[in-house]
Amino acid sequence: MLRTLLQKIVLTALAISYSIIAIGQDLHFSQPYFSPLNLSPGMTGLIFEDVRFAGNYRSQWKTVPVSYLTFSGSADMKLPMLLKNSEKLSVAGGVLFNYDKAGDSELTLSSFGLSGAIHYHLNEKNTISLGVQSMAVQRSFSLARLQFNNQYNGDIFDPSRDSKENFNNDSKAFVDISGGLSWRLHIPGTRNVMHSGLGYFHLNSPLQSFKDATESELPQRITLYSGGVIQVHPKWDFVIHALGNLQGPYDQLLLTFGGKYHLSQAKGKEIAIQFATALRVGDALIPMIELHYAAWTFGLSYDINISKFETATNGRGGIELGALYTITKVKPIEVFESCPVF
Repeated sequence: MLRTLLQKIVLTALAISYSIIAIGQDLHFSQPYFSPLNLSPGMTGLIFEDVRFAGNYRSQWKTVPVSYLTFSGSADMKLPMLLKNSEKLSVAGGVLFNYDKAGDSELTLSSFGLSGAIHYHLNEKNTISLGVQSMAVQRSFSLARLQFNNQYNGDIFDPSRDSKENFNNDSKAFVDISGGLSWRLHIPGTRNVMHSGLGYFHLNSPLQSFKDATESELPQRITLYSGGVIQVHPKWDFVIHALGNLQGPYDQLLLTFGGKYHLSQAKGKEIAIQFATALRVGDALIPMIELHYAAWTFGLSYDINISKFETATNGRGGIELGALYTITKVKPIEVFESCPVF
């Protein structure tokens, strides 16, 4: 009995300590390429198609007291009408929505905003872009499921007792400004494509405290990423991704390696399946699978926890689902002059 009680205390302490660390960090995904606008505003509209819809859903740590639910959705598109006569420059815009909820306090972050980028086409292979993003953010929490020491009458918990805790505000709203750079390399006539870049988030260091404490500025986050596809065979591709996040005293490194097999390459009916494994250094080993069908891409991954928190999670981290859908507009027939002889 005592041993069981001690185990529960240890597990709860570990969960709380990890939740405190997580509060200082932004949401993260094991398949970040399903959330391109969270990688960098410079990724806005950096696509071969005309319109892109992206979504990512993550459920984490269901086996411990501090579980997480995260969702991100975005839509971005090229805006050729803004620079009609430019061969080197193009403009793109998009919208982004993020949602994250954690723990018994239901600590919630909701954000919605606009993202824009200007792309400079160096040549047929290389494109660089500069992007900016503005988000309206709200953080909130609920006391409904929380218990405090002062609510115990000596024998049992009494929810009618005054907790003697002072919470004047249970929500906080602020504006968040971010920027970023991106580079894309594509070898025409092949499936070889590479993306690299930098995202610089929370440039204005907004206050996130529910009490407007000046020391509670949201730490700026730097995201460095690189990855892509290398064609090694008419039907096989090698896939690699690397992502690093730096935010205050915290850092994160995610490495992904995999292979993609093309079952069909018929125009409009392309089918490919991809298997990969990712490592979030010091935290999780992540097997994943993707299905590519025409304009759709679906991804599934599962975190196997390998950190010290494995004591609480029993190795069970979180499941993640990702989806991408793109639209390619029909290009108008080029104007040509007929030969008068015919």
